[in-house]
Amino acid sequence: MNVYASVALSGDGYMDDRSPRRLILSTPSDWREVMRLRAWADAILVGAETVRRDDPSLTVRDEALRRERLAANRPADPAKVTLSRSLRLAPASNFFTAGSGARIVFTDNAAASPLETAAE
Repeated sequence: MNVYASVALSGDGYMDDRSPRRLILSTPSDWREVMRLRAWADAILVGAETVRRDDPSLTVRDEALRRERLAANRPADPAKVTLSRSLRLAPASNFFTAGSGARIVFTDNAAASPLETAAE
């Protein structure tokens, strides 16, 4: 299994600030590399705050890369994974609605019982 970390940091070592706007730290060439790595990932992990603030689709947008995934007998999009204590995740967010990859939410919230979820 290969694990890749793709993180953009500010000069003072931060990944984001607390302002309501999205802090852009990556260049267009950074994003091209992120998209290339995403196309070969089995899963993409983002924090719940990223899901809430940035609403990322976490899909493979380049059609040539999607075709390569499919030709390699892989799903068109990687699985999407997030970590959330509060489970405050909008069902209409791109995490749940965009693309074809599996959606996985890890939590330590006792209200998220697998038995209750399966019965819904």
